[in-house]
Amino acid sequence: MSETVLVLRADRYEFTSEKTGEIIKGANVYFISDTQVETPNAVGDKPMKVAISDEVFNEIKHYGAPAIYDITTKTKPGKDGTATVVLTKAKFQQAFKLPEAA
Repeated sequence: MSETVLVLRADRYEFTSEKTGEIIKGANVYFISDTQVETPNAVGDKPMKVAISDEVFNEIKHYGAPAIYDITTKTKPGKDGTATVVLTKAKFQQAFKLPEAA
């Protein structure tokens, strides 16, 4: 699936699993899109968090955030077979900056 989003932040993580001692590494991206819907109990956009590869992280780091990106996502099996969304591609479109305060 492809869509245009506002990427707010991307970050990497690395930690040691307390259970196994294994080093866990990965990266996530936080973004908002125009597909969110207001409800009686919520207004505004809630940032979404999705896993990304090092390649996608480096692409976002190169162009910066916040910025507008065209993204491509896919689903893959996660824990217990639950579908997990993964962002597979991020193509920079334009920088985003809030207006200066008056």
